Amino acid sequence: MSELEVWEKASTIAAAFGDDEPEQFAERLFDILRDTANPRDWPRIAAAVDVIAAASKH
Repeated sequence: MSELEVWEKASTIAAAFGDDEPEQFAERLFDILRDTANPRDWPRIAAAVDVIAAASKH
């Protein structure tokens, strides 16, 4: 994935989850990541989600 694709995917993930229960979160997260061709991109996506989530709390 390009850097743009990583950030777009992270934005989709961050926007999709509000106050989900852990089970709902896991199911929806898997559904979103399953569409990602390369699991090696997942750590990059996770790092971007962390940045977006932290920024949205401020």
